[in-house]
Parts: sequence; C-alpha cells; structure tokens
Amino acid sequence: MASKPIHLIPTKDLYARWAKVYDSDGNILHRPVTESIDDALLPSLLTQAFSLVPSSFSFPLTITELGAGTGRNTVKLLQPREGVEIGNVIALDLSAEMLAIAKSRCSSLTSTSTLASSPKVYFYEFDALQPSSFPEVQALEGQAGLVLSTLVLEHLPLKIFFSTIKKLLKEGGVLVMTNMHAEMGRLSRAGFTDIDMESGNVKVKVQGDSFVYEIEEVVEAGREEGFEMVGEMLQRGVAEGDVGLMVGERGMKWVGVKVWFGCVMRLGGRGK
Repeated sequence: MASKPIHLIPTKDLYARWAKVYDSDGNILHRPVTESIDDALLPSLLTQAFSLVPSSFSFPLTITELGAGTGRNTVKLLQPREGVEIGNVIALDLSAEMLAIAKSRCSSLTSTSTLASSPKVYFYEFDALQPSSFPEVQALEGQAGLVLSTLVLEHLPLKIFFSTIKKLLKEGGVLVMTNMHAEMGRLSRAGFTDIDMESGNVKVKVQGDSFVYEIEEVVEAGREEGFEMVGEMLQRGVAEGDVGLMVGERGMKWVGVKVWFGCVMRLGGRGK
C-alpha cells in the first residue's frame, strides 16, 4: 500500500485540526481508550516530583501544565493525592480547540466530584515562541512549584523549552517532562491522518514542526538553564505484549523501537 502524502503545516494549525480526533485516533503514546505508554509511566514521575517540592513553598501548591492539550493529564492533577494539597492548576496550550476540550473534560470531572473542594483550573492560550503576546500568562511567571509538560518538547527548540519552564517555576521548583524518543522521532513525528482540505477527498498525513532530540542533549540543555535531573531517565520501547493492549494494533510497527522517555528535573536550589 502506498504511503499517504505528507502535509507539513504550522504546529498551531496541526492541533487545531487534530483536536476533533485527538482522543480517538489511536496514537500509541497518548491513546485514551486504554492506558497509553505516557499514561502508564507518568504516575511514578509525578509521585517522585511531589516528594521533591520544597516544604518551604507555600501550600496549597500551584501547578502549571505546559501543553495541556485536551486535558488528558490535567484531570489527573484534580484527583486527590495523599500528602499533597494542590490549590491551582494553570493549563496552557497553543491551541484554543484543544483547550476547549480540556475545559469540558475538567468541568465534567468537577461537576460529578464528591470532594468538598478540588483544585481550581485556569485555561490560557499560550505560545512559547512568542510569549510577549500573552501578558496574562507572563503575569503568572514564577508562581508554579511544579510544571508538567508531556509530549511537548519535540515542538520547541530546547533553549526555548527550558527557558519557558524556568520562567514559570519558582526557584527550587520541579519539572516533570516526557517526550517522544529519538528512535521514534527519526522515523515519524507528531501528526494524524486527515482529509486534504484542498481536494476534499484525499487522505493525507498532517504534521507540524518537530525536532528529534537525543536524551543527552536534552539533559545538557536543561543543565544550561539551571535544571538538574533527579533520579533516572525513564525510557520505554514497544514490546510484542503491548500490541492490542497498551499501544493498540497500530503499535505493531513500533515493536523493538524506543518510543518514549521521561524524567524529573529540579530548578536551582536543592533540599527541602
């Protein structure tokens, strides 16, 4: 079977179009039908990160999510977590269309919650490539004790990614980051199959801007901006046993390939 034509478009346009099927197109890293690779490995990173948040920080904690998307991970932050009090979640994303879905998802969760109180969630459009265009977000700089950013790094230059996180965090704050592994990135990039908007009937692969980063250069770029990695860098490939369960049938072509990595980093100050 011939491969589909590839249309490269700006990342913002990609996610505006992808939003309508993002939660149902079977992407192996974030497929929500069953637990995805990112979903399966994120909890341990979050647990580690919460244990590293300095006790000197004021609580309840403010968490900023860079690249909230459709709220897949935002809702995780609204669930009760023993020993952690979260006051505010700041959800940032490039795409208004993705954020609209995130708002609906979070609203559905909080409307059915039996908790006496839950974190307040605030949604803002934000483009790290032109931050001065978003003064509301700039006003929130330096407030987060923890920043969560999953599957976003590949869309940004390394320096811009880490300098943006640095501005959002308090000194001593913690970053939880995940990304597509370079082994996968050399063979593919974030995107989905859509109908060509010009012809109206030809299926095309739509992709946005994407960078392939080796783990070593990510760690070094973080270090240059004042981040230290805490603990180990997690990496995950696709095994045959994952097909049909964690990664779906689309995952068959990725068996034996590393597709994901994630870690926890701390900005500047050490200790509790």
